[in-house]
Amino acid sequence: MKYLNNKYWVGLVMLILAACDIDRSPYDSITADDLQSSESSAQSVTLGTYSRMKAWSDNWHRLYEYPSDNLALSGTTTDPLFFTYNYQRIPNGSRVAGFWRSSYQIIVGANKTIEALEEGASDANDQLLAENYYIRALMHFQLVNIFGRPYGQGRDNPGVPLKLDGDHLNHPTRSTVGEVYDQVEADLLKAASLFKEDKSNVYATKEAVWALLSRVYLYEEENAKAIEYADMVIDSGKFSLLATEKLADYTKLAPESNSETIFAIKFIPDADYASNGWYTVGSLYANIQGTGWGEMYASRPYLEMVREYPEDERYKFIKPVVVDESITWALYVDNANTYKWKEVTQSGEDYTYSENGQAKMLEKVSNGHGGYDYFVETSEGSKKVLIDKKLDLRNGFPKYYVLKCSGQEDQVHLWSPVISRLAEMYLNRAEANAKLGNTTLALDDVNLIRERAGIPEVGLYTMANLGDKSVLDAVLEERQLELAFEGHRKIDVFRNDRTMDRAYPGTHLAGNSPVSSVSPDDNAVIEYIPEAQLLVHEGLTQNP
Repeated sequence: MKYLNNKYWVGLVMLILAACDIDRSPYDSITADDLQSSESSAQSVTLGTYSRMKAWSDNWHRLYEYPSDNLALSGTTTDPLFFTYNYQRIPNGSRVAGFWRSSYQIIVGANKTIEALEEGASDANDQLLAENYYIRALMHFQLVNIFGRPYGQGRDNPGVPLKLDGDHLNHPTRSTVGEVYDQVEADLLKAASLFKEDKSNVYATKEAVWALLSRVYLYEEENAKAIEYADMVIDSGKFSLLATEKLADYTKLAPESNSETIFAIKFIPDADYASNGWYTVGSLYANIQGTGWGEMYASRPYLEMVREYPEDERYKFIKPVVVDESITWALYVDNANTYKWKEVTQSGEDYTYSENGQAKMLEKVSNGHGGYDYFVETSEGSKKVLIDKKLDLRNGFPKYYVLKCSGQEDQVHLWSPVISRLAEMYLNRAEANAKLGNTTLALDDVNLIRERAGIPEVGLYTMANLGDKSVLDAVLEERQLELAFEGHRKIDVFRNDRTMDRAYPGTHLAGNSPVSSVSPDDNAVIEYIPEAQLLVHEGLTQNP
């Protein structure tokens, strides 16, 4: 890959993890011989590789989360993130190109260390090798799920180039999806065999390896193995689910202080975001204390799911922006997928509104768990409403800020992206058990997550109260609720051969060719290979 030239090492000192107490001398002249002769040099380069993941995580989040049905953009933008959000791919978008470039830069950094260190020469060497094998596996795994079709659609589909050496002049062509998955598995199993230290959750650990293996096997539908590795993490005793009353503070905690986080990319207060977060992931989701664009909101379908039970603590990751507490709105969506509302007056559990000088009442329907759903009659038929105080609008979209990527250690948009956490392990196990027909075990894990979220007993699942849902439906809905805004939803939908339904308000429906649903076999499920890479990378083929 020609962009990975000798300048990779220039200024590497800026990439060293700021929180670590290490030598601050420049590393622009580090050679393979230096790495082989100095554990401290290899450690410093590894720390630099971790630090490079900070910039990588920005585009990673946008490419994985924005195409989901969790989000609704409230306007158009010249930022190429728009083309990922609305499934209108372009071959020269800077977000996709940046993700490709930084992923392979991280891989080459890991490879340099792997090549330089002799396995078994010392515990320190083996520990560094383990961490770098994990990093290399993680990057290839994230790449193949953006540029290659879901594993279940065929191992022989084109994947991404497997870069297994540190020579920036060596340009591999695309391996198949199956070959990439095989290498990811091999790297992770190798890493698991080499760990010598029990580090904190901002470093690769054997538990982080097990967690990623659980996900890899789940995507491959190697369900027994997905359960085996989820069990290994759960049974390690190293992690525990945050208490219900602390769940809403998940992203406010430093990752090392969070008992649930298995691996996160560490961001440091007052160091990583000098501008206090204007150009961060969280800044697009919310304006907090005057900082942030606040243009990408929680989608209407996600709002209806997370608000089904008032006790669900996960709704606290959403902030409706109220502008008048004295006015109550009943918000609904018309047939054109536009937000509408009625001003309503509350009397006990009833709501009335005025129409053509006449008082009318919202229809009240028991939701079966102690509360009510409300509906308004319109010329287009009955519409479900959400009851809120009068909200601020942007381009006609009510502002439902997302707070899950902001607020770490009381800094406005500081956020350490979580790669793996314990809740995912329970949900991996639940999905695998559902596919193996172990329905009781699957629902037990789903209910564990629902209970932790604060959902009352009446909202827990049994085989008798699933209605028209399958057990797998219940698992996937819980994955959406629990793992929203963490980069899982797009992959979860398409790898399960389901359609992404985006028939809800958002600017993805603007323009001449709006995309309101995406089938799992649609070409737009995967991104184009960056056009610039095709020009310089002989033998690299484009996605259809």
